[in-house]
Amino acid sequence: MRKILLATTAVAAAAVFGPAPVSAQEAPTVRIGGFFRFNYAFTDQDYQNPAGTTGIPAGQRVANLGKSDFTSDMEVHVIVQGKAANGISYGATIEIQDDQNREATSGVATKTSLDTDEMYVWVSSPQAGQLRFGDEDGVVLGALATGFITSFGTGGMDGDWLDNVVGANNRPTYLAGGYLNDSTKVIYTSPQFFGFDFGASFGFNDGEGEDSGCEVLGANCDRYDSSGPFGTYRLRRKNEVQAALRYRGSFAGVGLAAMAGYIGSGVTKDNRLGSPGSGEGLNVGVFGLQATAYGFTVGGNYAFGRANGGLALLTNTGVDDRDLQQWSAGATYTMGPVTVGGVYSYGTSAGSEALPAARKDKIWSVGANYALAPGLALVAEYTGGSREEPGSNLNGPGRDKTEVDVFILSTRIAF
Repeated sequence: MRKILLATTAVAAAAVFGPAPVSAQEAPTVRIGGFFRFNYAFTDQDYQNPAGTTGIPAGQRVANLGKSDFTSDMEVHVIVQGKAANGISYGATIEIQDDQNREATSGVATKTSLDTDEMYVWVSSPQAGQLRFGDEDGVVLGALATGFITSFGTGGMDGDWLDNVVGANNRPTYLAGGYLNDSTKVIYTSPQFFGFDFGASFGFNDGEGEDSGCEVLGANCDRYDSSGPFGTYRLRRKNEVQAALRYRGSFAGVGLAAMAGYIGSGVTKDNRLGSPGSGEGLNVGVFGLQATAYGFTVGGNYAFGRANGGLALLTNTGVDDRDLQQWSAGATYTMGPVTVGGVYSYGTSAGSEALPAARKDKIWSVGANYALAPGLALVAEYTGGSREEPGSNLNGPGRDKTEVDVFILSTRIAF
């Protein structure tokens, strides 16, 4: 069966990419890459008792949270690349990460659990583009993403600051690279024609990792009626489609890039008797613009459409089902081994659909990197954020706004 599948894939690739010039084939080579980072973080955040935990009056702090902490993280990447005799290149990437929290449910600190981040196989041709099959970001927030300024500090709004924030209510949402997760999908990106390239991606459901389909009747399966004995209904994406068109060019020494993209999806259906409905799929437009010159890079990104904060799905069961609107703008400057930058992001969404007012999410970040040697860098970064929604009691009665500030000093090595 596996030999048949491999043969079928080869035929499909040949049909897509067509004939290519004959060249010397190259046997697959394997390279190991990855990174390790060590952070010191100082975190100041609101963390009250939102619902009156037993023995603690409502509104009083649940815990006196420590503000300083050390954290570490790593990934190991296995990168395979080869070339067929007809000139078609092929390969695979598997990213293995340490994704285990330091304190497990048993109370025992452990870092012995590894899992995969992105993993995919690809085939490409200079004449026809590239196909990827596996777990990776889609084209709008991945391969063709434009206007997100994240190349300073640990990544600015898309960096390590969220790893130090306790409680979901204290986490402002944002759009940046890969925000929808690495669900298993097929991705196509074209070659560049007169400065333009385009791409599209498709995934049947939002599961990722090995066997993320319907081998088990559970959260990752979109083909069962949850009114039966198999669990409760969970609103999630299905048939996710992304498409994007990008332009890149240079004028008078200024590099320009612009992107227009679309993210759409269906939604799982709730078949239970008396169900109020099954929610609404994604229907979001994303636009990005970026310019680079004389060491400066400036960019902005704007997204709007049918989605809740952070590209969550709307249930359409409350009094507020307003569209998502979110924008970000930032800049970096690089001079020799030093890069400095900053970014600001602001978004409105329905938030709690039971409340009539909008939820507002804000993030601001500034940071710097100093390259000590190839692959080795020192990093400093400050990120602040807030979430606000009238009547939401985010962190206790009458507390409709929550704020967090995170300062990070880091050393990183990439290899």
